[in-house]
Amino acid sequence: MLNYLLAHPELRFSPPETADLCEAFDMAVAILQERDNTSANWAADSVQVALAAEIVRAWVRGEKDLRRLSDQAVRMTDTMCAGGPRA
Repeated sequence: MLNYLLAHPELRFSPPETADLCEAFDMAVAILQERDNTSANWAADSVQVALAAEIVRAWVRGEKDLRRLSDQAVRMTDTMCAGGPRA
């Protein structure tokens, strides 16, 4: 997440907001790691960028619940990696 934010200087968040965004990202990565689904390359840079971007987009739209942010990003990643949502 921090790399994503540093790559996008137009995005400005307070230190507490940045910490929340990083926590939501870490939660999403933990969910993906826990699954250890080898069919989805969640560790790919493009997937991690998309994950961070989805969290930031949802935050900017007003979602501040960290669990919902991470869950939404995971669902987006599932769709991106598998070509559709998983059951």
